[in-house]
Amino acid sequence: MTFQTNGSVHHSGVANEHDTIALLNEHGVFAETVTHLGGTRNKADAMAGATPISIKHKAGLKNGSFDWVNTSKTDDLLDSARFEDFRAFVGAARQWGTAERSAIVEETRDLFNEVCNDALNAITSETLTAWLVQELITANHGMSMVINDTAAQRCYVMGHDTIRAARCLSTGYTAHLVSGKGTTSRRIVLKGNGETLDLGLRLRVTSNNGIKAFLGLSKANRNSQVVLKLQQDKVASLVSDAAPQVLEY
Repeated sequence: MTFQTNGSVHHSGVANEHDTIALLNEHGVFAETVTHLGGTRNKADAMAGATPISIKHKAGLKNGSFDWVNTSKTDDLLDSARFEDFRAFVGAARQWGTAERSAIVEETRDLFNEVCNDALNAITSETLTAWLVQELITANHGMSMVINDTAAQRCYVMGHDTIRAARCLSTGYTAHLVSGKGTTSRRIVLKGNGETLDLGLRLRVTSNNGIKAFLGLSKANRNSQVVLKLQQDKVASLVSDAAPQVLEY
């Protein structure tokens, strides 16, 4: 279903969550008024009564990706013991002088990437599948999703359970990591019903503040943490597979 606006929401682009919320309310997409939620602790960006809403912005659906998950809570998927030697190394290095620490930035980055690679290689299909079910299905129960393409001036509204990856996982597909050129990320494919699907999911193991922060060299951040990112590539395919409601502005 496609709607045309009367211009009350400026056609130059819906650039932020508040403008997207105004667009949703203008068209009465939800039975109750959509209000902004915000806050980094909330998975939802807005609420329509009791319905949580996640809002994503894209300047063209074929450009880039977005994160489903970006968390330092890694124990459900990664063996934290694999990072103990690295943490001990940077902890000792932080006692050195600035020049000495600056000299080992690239060495430390290589070491961190090696540990991330080993941690990814250790993830089993069973563990990955259970984690994805938790993060993509359970954590988004009852969620509506809004993807706003500011380049096309189209806003796509869908139920989270209509996303193909969620549908597949809920019907018994299993998740598997596929290695590529990168050492700190893997593609995720879903297998079931005699098929293997690449739905644009990617798992990354990285740091939130970078290697220099690990070494105490960052002026902006005192330290760094290991983080997990579940990334969505192929956003255009995700949208088309979900058969969303479309608002044009």
